[in-house]
Parts: sequence; C-alpha cells; structure tokens
Amino acid sequence: MNKLKTKFGKYFQFKNTTNGTDYFLRGLALILFIIPIGIFVGVGVALITTNTVLAGLLVGIGGFGIIPMIWFSLATTYKRINAFFPNNAGWLLAPTLPNGDYITYLVLAIPSLIWSLYLLFGNSKVEKHIG
Repeated sequence: MNKLKTKFGKYFQFKNTTNGTDYFLRGLALILFIIPIGIFVGVGVALITTNTVLAGLLVGIGGFGIIPMIWFSLATTYKRINAFFPNNAGWLLAPTLPNGDYITYLVLAIPSLIWSLYLLFGNSKVEKHIG
C-alpha cells in the first residue's frame, strides 16, 4: 500500500502546481475512473432482477468510485490554479464546485468557459512544476 501511496499519492494531494498540458491530460484521465464505474453500475443494474444483493454490491462499488474521481479532479484543478495564484488557490477552487442551480449555470456559462480556457492555455510564472 505504501508503494501505491508513494507512486500515485502526488496526484491526489492539494499542493504543488501543474502545467497546462498535464492539466489537459489529467482531465482526459478521468475516463480511467468513469470506465470501471460504468462497468460496475451497468452489471449491477443488469443483475437487479436475478440477484439483488450482488446487484446492490456492484452498484455500491461503482458509486463509491465517484469519490476518488472527484478528489482527483479537484486536486488537479487546485494544482493548476496554484500555478497562477499561489496565495488564493483554495478560494478560487471553491467556485468550481457545482451547486445544482440551473440559473447559476446559465448565467456563469461564459465566465466559466473563459476561466477554463485561461487555466488550460495560460502561461504561469512557475518555472518547474512539481505535482
């Protein structure tokens, strides 16, 4: 377990910075979380009529996989924001959390798109990114 933590722990920590290319690739890496979640939930739903205990277990395991996916995504966004605004990364990460309000999404769609493009294509002053 310590080998895994040493090798992959830096990807889930809320410290250091990342560059735009790694930010983009880590966004694509979310597919690596979505595939097993979809498989577990899909098989669980398919088994719901024959074995409800196993179906519930598989859906639960798939649902539990959402937690590390969200954690990875937030850590990656934090690292990218930290490259631009090292003293305010936590405060600027908070608005990226969805609140479920449709009107808010509608009003903030353009600023959110601009913010995402800035994080992706902007040049930070950090010479060497660690995370």
